[in-house]
Amino acid sequence: MKILALADLHGDEEILDRLRVLSGMKDYDLVVLAGDITQRGPVSYAEDVLGIFPSAVAVHGNMDPPDVIACLEERGASVHGKKRKFGQWNVAGIGGSNPTPFGTPSEIGEGEIEAVLNKAGVDSFTILVSHPPPYMVFDSVGAMHVGSKAVRKIIEEKKPLLCICGHIHEHEGQEILGDTLVVKVGTAQKFRAAEIDIGDEIDVRFISF
Repeated sequence: MKILALADLHGDEEILDRLRVLSGMKDYDLVVLAGDITQRGPVSYAEDVLGIFPSAVAVHGNMDPPDVIACLEERGASVHGKKRKFGQWNVAGIGGSNPTPFGTPSEIGEGEIEAVLNKAGVDSFTILVSHPPPYMVFDSVGAMHVGSKAVRKIIEEKKPLLCICGHIHEHEGQEILGDTLVVKVGTAQKFRAAEIDIGDEIDVRFISF
């Protein structure tokens, strides 16, 4: 399975032009949008992204307001709190983020994050799409760790195959957490993405587009 992973587009119009070019050049089995598709809207931007990748799966980010969340649901893209089957794997997700100091549109408590992911039925065959990274993995902002403790707990307990996350613009990379490969996607605002090939092994390439 060949995956294109994107996060933190924040409504940037130039990203759309570049993604149209990328979609014409390469074929992916799955396109994953790991949140912050918009910057407090507009919903038309999310519609444009899904127009480029109509079969994409997505979670909303903390900067995506309710009408964008509704768009993802109506278009059948959202995997927030649910599981979708893709071959031998499944994709499940958590949107929004644990609380920030900024009062952004879609923040939820750690208890709700855990409840949503438990409802989704994460297991060892899951590709977990989480807007926030797990606590202490690619989550430092200055001297603070701002990732989700609930996401980390679910990863440690349920052992998904892969976790694709965004949210913290300062980081890009991959790291093993327990039995799970965490892929922190660089911000699309800097035209960064990740290509992930899942076969006998998982191969990750961080790309510019």
